Amino acid sequence: MSSGKYIKQAIIASLCEHPEAEKYRQRAFSGDNLAKTMEAMSQQLQTLTKADFLAPDDEGKFIIDSEGAWKNFEKIAKIVQANGDTFSYDDFMKPLGKDPNKTLLDSAVECKGLGNVFTFEVWQGRYEEMERLWYKVPVPNRKDIFKSQGLTPASLKRKLFAAEGKTTPEDSLAKARLTPYDVRQAFSWRGEFDEFTAKLALAGDYLRKEYVLMMDGSGDTVFDGSSAWGKYDAVVKTLKDHGERFEIVDFIKQVSYAKNILARAAEHGALAKVFTAAHWVDRLPDMLTLWSHVLDGWKTASMTTRDFDNAYAEAESLTYASRFQALTVTGKADLLKPLNEATPAEKAVLPLGLKAVWDKFDSVQAALSQRGEKLTIADLRAPTGQMENSCLMCAVKFGHFDKVLAISKQGGDLVTLGDFLSKDRHGNTLLSILAEKNQLTLAFAPDLWAGRVSEMKTLWAQVSVSQRHQVDFAQAEVNAKQATLKQKKGGFKIQPKQPPKGQ
Repeated sequence: MSSGKYIKQAIIASLCEHPEAEKYRQRAFSGDNLAKTMEAMSQQLQTLTKADFLAPDDEGKFIIDSEGAWKNFEKIAKIVQANGDTFSYDDFMKPLGKDPNKTLLDSAVECKGLGNVFTFEVWQGRYEEMERLWYKVPVPNRKDIFKSQGLTPASLKRKLFAAEGKTTPEDSLAKARLTPYDVRQAFSWRGEFDEFTAKLALAGDYLRKEYVLMMDGSGDTVFDGSSAWGKYDAVVKTLKDHGERFEIVDFIKQVSYAKNILARAAEHGALAKVFTAAHWVDRLPDMLTLWSHVLDGWKTASMTTRDFDNAYAEAESLTYASRFQALTVTGKADLLKPLNEATPAEKAVLPLGLKAVWDKFDSVQAALSQRGEKLTIADLRAPTGQMENSCLMCAVKFGHFDKVLAISKQGGDLVTLGDFLSKDRHGNTLLSILAEKNQLTLAFAPDLWAGRVSEMKTLWAQVSVSQRHQVDFAQAEVNAKQATLKQKKGGFKIQPKQPPKGQ
């Protein structure tokens, strides 16, 4: 080991009032090292860095792992800061040496040095990082330090916020004569949510996101209780009205061993609320990213992948609806031209795949008729959107299969057996989706199967027994056969009767 490093250890040991400080001093200034020591000092190699304080000695011991070190931690932090560095959350959470069970934070707890760790000087400009570390401290130790029931120390929080020109949520609530306890009560089963928000309004305030996300001593927010999810939509609306919204980080933030908000949503069967399509308009990548944080086990109990895909498709439709509405439909090509630039990460979105288009399809059809154009079933087979459903599948999912039948009749091509049995990426057929929407009668319309009664029977065999009550198939079959005869009769031309010769 270099002489310069021994010098640093001696200085650190002395600064930390280490019980073996004399040993470090003797090693640094021994006769064998004296010449090198003088040279090292002249080159100012004794300048201390964070790495020096966190380095083990020759025996693998850490000088900082001592009561004296934590007693003088503020001095140590100032030295580190003078060299342009700071002690970070990661530093405190890393194991000391080869012992994976003891971190720098554990050392501070063991040596009763937490009071010198959580100071304004150590964490100025880094409140959120300090908060994460605070909630890693065992609750009994937290309560013992600042007598704050395990909550982030109010005085420290206020100073850190003030340094950034901000007011703590607690102080903002106090202006309306409310407390964090009142917030949690408002979201409880017996809470008076409306009265609480009314008090905020009287004080010229509103239910801010920072109020809702305040944590209790265990690191939980108001969403740890199931009753809070009944008010979720109202919260989202209030935030939107005031230019706020929940971000990905709000859902997945976890500062302690308590579950994050996304996990609480799964626990209380509220994932569908989190992924409500209207909440993610113009934020499709964020919606996908947040879904990637949903564990597989949650998807069967709270919200399935299929449910999410349907919600995403609706959010996608809402997002691109404004782009379509800004266009003037001059022909069929406008309905099949992507509204975005397709990339490997973002699939092409066609107007024919949007709910907004199908909801106003009569006006779209009118515009096409003026140009003498018609949509065909072949047009509807084009894939669209991130889920790559066909436009035909989208129309069915949006509840507009009746319009599909109208296109089939006007365009002269048919919805085929293959179309009915086509699947989305979860294996759901177009037929099964119609059945879920209680629209099977449309699938077995007699005109659709004229001349194709055998295919109609094949399709009927694919209908679940539990859903067959929707259709009187025997009658549907009779009607389809009659439509077949009518079709044949219409296609058979009767030759005019020739008059007798000589007349």
